[in-house]
Amino acid sequence: MLNMVLIYQNIGGFMSGKRLLAFEENMSQIKKFFGFTLAEVLITLGIIGVVAALTIPNLMTAHKKHKIEAKLTKAVSTINQIIKQSETENGEMETWDNSLTPVEYLNKYITPYAKVSQLCEGQGSCGYPDVDKVYKYINGRYGYYYNIFTFGRTPFILQDGTMFVWGIKNSDGAKDNKSIIIIDINGSEKPNQFGQDTFFLQRKEEEDAIIPYGAGKSQNELRADCKKGGGGFYCAELIRENGWKIPSGYPLL
Repeated sequence: MLNMVLIYQNIGGFMSGKRLLAFEENMSQIKKFFGFTLAEVLITLGIIGVVAALTIPNLMTAHKKHKIEAKLTKAVSTINQIIKQSETENGEMETWDNSLTPVEYLNKYITPYAKVSQLCEGQGSCGYPDVDKVYKYINGRYGYYYNIFTFGRTPFILQDGTMFVWGIKNSDGAKDNKSIIIIDINGSEKPNQFGQDTFFLQRKEEEDAIIPYGAGKSQNELRADCKKGGGGFYCAELIRENGWKIPSGYPLL
């Protein structure tokens, strides 16, 4: 209010006589028409600005969470439908021919039953300029799973933009990459980071389904991995355990 008084005084400094009187009459008419003085309008706008600054970040975070939840849930449902349809014609997934090349494998068992827009057969083919540094852990480091083409993995992108990284071969006995599926809910768009837009699924023969990697782990184990300083392998399971909703304390970056 003091600022408005000073402004008004300054205006009076270079207005005099009829001009000042006309200005005062105009301001009076504005107040009668709108019901507010200029000072009151500015104060109101300031309050609105403060409220917006406090609420907009929360709204953006809520929107981001909802987007991740919806896309992750859809991706898991989609891949299970694809497998079921393929098994109807090709038998149980465990009996599929792993001697085929990755492209042959996908063309026989997956693409006929999915709305595939592109098979990623080499570096740069799906928007990744450097396949040796694609995915990061939550902690920002690159690690064991950063190269999407190792161990017979061949990524493919569906028409909705979701990318699946499918492995058909085991590594040297240490890890069963054939049962692990990586999904990137927004394709090659950043951040390409575990727990943010990239998640791990696994084939569970006893459940006859594709479910989040880490199923059966305790809450402590899930949260020890799915945190800002962790790897992010179990984040999809942490979300599933919470009814497919991102839980409080989730490391949303």
